[in-house]
Amino acid sequence: MKASKYEEIRALLLQNDTNPNVFTLARDRFSSIPLDTFIAISSQEKSRRLRSDYPKLTKPHLVRQYVARYTAGEDVLTISRDSGLPPCLLCRFLFENLLGLNKQQITQCLKDPRSLRGFETNLNSKDNVSITVTKFIQDAEKCVESDQVASPRVEMIRRVTGLEYEFLLRGRLQKLEIPFQSEEALRAAGFSKTPDVKLEVPIGVCGRLVNWIDSKASFGDEYNHRVQGIQQFQRYVNRFGSGLVIYWFGFVDELNDHPDVLLLDHFPNDEEIYCLPRLNVSPRP
Repeated sequence: MKASKYEEIRALLLQNDTNPNVFTLARDRFSSIPLDTFIAISSQEKSRRLRSDYPKLTKPHLVRQYVARYTAGEDVLTISRDSGLPPCLLCRFLFENLLGLNKQQITQCLKDPRSLRGFETNLNSKDNVSITVTKFIQDAEKCVESDQVASPRVEMIRRVTGLEYEFLLRGRLQKLEIPFQSEEALRAAGFSKTPDVKLEVPIGVCGRLVNWIDSKASFGDEYNHRVQGIQQFQRYVNRFGSGLVIYWFGFVDELNDHPDVLLLDHFPNDEEIYCLPRLNVSPRP
């Protein structure tokens, strides 16, 4: 994808961020782009915005305001929308201030809101708080359901998606009978920073030599690739030689300029890949 088209898509997604039909709008305008690419770009933008805004959204006096509005009976999703704080992060502050829960307990309650019943005595010990544990549970469930940035469900989807594409990569290599070492095997051998697979025998891809492949279940934009990724990939180059990064949801074409790191948005097809022929050598008697 050209950088100019990426900026158009990014602008459309940001301008229609609160529109529930934003991805339909994107598909109508950019019909050749897969839905997963729109979702990846949108998710990455929301995550970055949260990291940028988090310090100013979580100042102590603002947290006190969030808690006061909630205890006064205001809807939790309304507070979240007005403040710009994702629903599950708002829940974290409510649980910490009204129930006295620590980080691990809060995470467990967001994963399973019904576990809040185990902390009902904490609520009863609070003065001037008339909220029932049932309401806490209902609000936690609403927050988890509506949060597209910071909920345990979103984190689980990200992890599962990453694993799914790693398994896809390994499956394609195995189908082609290309021997490789997995990330787990490399770490067991003492390597701390490793690609997803290290090929035991290099292959040719699009006329480039590939010694390793890294799977990225994301969209390769300027921030993802140059700010977060390139130092990581350069370590692989220094250790193992040139390699391939697969951004399964696409990437900005202009980023594909490193002489030792090839970018693709798919596993190489038959026309793009060249493997050394297998030699049928019988062992000596």
